[in-house]
Amino acid sequence: SPLVPGGHAQTIYAFLGYYAYYAHSLVRPKFTRENFRLSDGGTVALDWALCDNHTERPIVTILSGVTGTSCDFYVRRCYKEFAKLGYSTVVIHSRGCGGSKLTTPLPFHCGFTDDYKEVVADIHTRLPQCPLLGLSFSLGANIMTKYVGEEGDNCPLAAAIAVGNPYDMYEVIKHLDSQRFSPTRMYDIAILNFLKTAFRADQGTITSAPVDFNVKRISQSSSIMEFTEEMTRKAFGYQSAKHLLDDSSCGPHLKNIRIPMLFLNSLDDPICIERLIPFEEFVGNPYLVLALTAHGGHIGYMGGSWPTSWVEQPVSQFFAAMLKHYDD
Repeated sequence: SPLVPGGHAQTIYAFLGYYAYYAHSLVRPKFTRENFRLSDGGTVALDWALCDNHTERPIVTILSGVTGTSCDFYVRRCYKEFAKLGYSTVVIHSRGCGGSKLTTPLPFHCGFTDDYKEVVADIHTRLPQCPLLGLSFSLGANIMTKYVGEEGDNCPLAAAIAVGNPYDMYEVIKHLDSQRFSPTRMYDIAILNFLKTAFRADQGTITSAPVDFNVKRISQSSSIMEFTEEMTRKAFGYQSAKHLLDDSSCGPHLKNIRIPMLFLNSLDDPICIERLIPFEEFVGNPYLVLALTAHGGHIGYMGGSWPTSWVEQPVSQFFAAMLKHYDD
């Protein structure tokens, strides 16, 4: 769109769209909340849409970005398109996100697939006749891709999509933290603030774990890497932030994916940058489709004379095509 040229403009415009959709959701909520109890005592919030007749509908499971919610701009745009197709939608929030509180000291991290795996398995057991689909964005794209690779031939999803996938969590965060005198620095600050806000909301619960947390250092972290070192890696028992981030990256799992999976990346994405896309993995695995756009920023994808999202079009078209041949 000529009104939002370049990756930064597209990214910021889409981010501002969150607030418009959040305000709209207060007036016309379209999701039904389920507080899902996990096997370890943890809780994740599930926001369901079109849940009145699950047994006859495909179900799209959605993982959003870092601390993302069902109010995210791109989630709402895709939901509206899925509603036209008659699909049910469930947005699966990370622990402590989406207005929920932690019920155990364990928070979430960028490669933690256990919760998504447990929720999907439960939905598949409850509704075995419903084809399950996976749609993910940004941090959620890394988690979902890693999950699909870990499951391999046993993955219960019929198809999946990852939009704005970072692929290599250590390199992405190192890239963001290094942009001291670049417009990209604003994303580093924003993500760090999201993480600190999530920590403060459940600080008492997180620090009740038998872990040597330094709350002052966590609160004063000046980079995502420092926050990961002081809080996240300790909460999950990793030796270092790099160890956690390397272990969390979905890139090494691409070769094990055995369901049709579309990856949508923008070449002007200021966060998930082009040089980190593992092109060789896509050449070597026939289940993977990599779609690249020259413009779109980080999950912006705005087109038209007046900027309007178009990401929901290829997403819905891919799912419709995959479901058409699902039983073949």
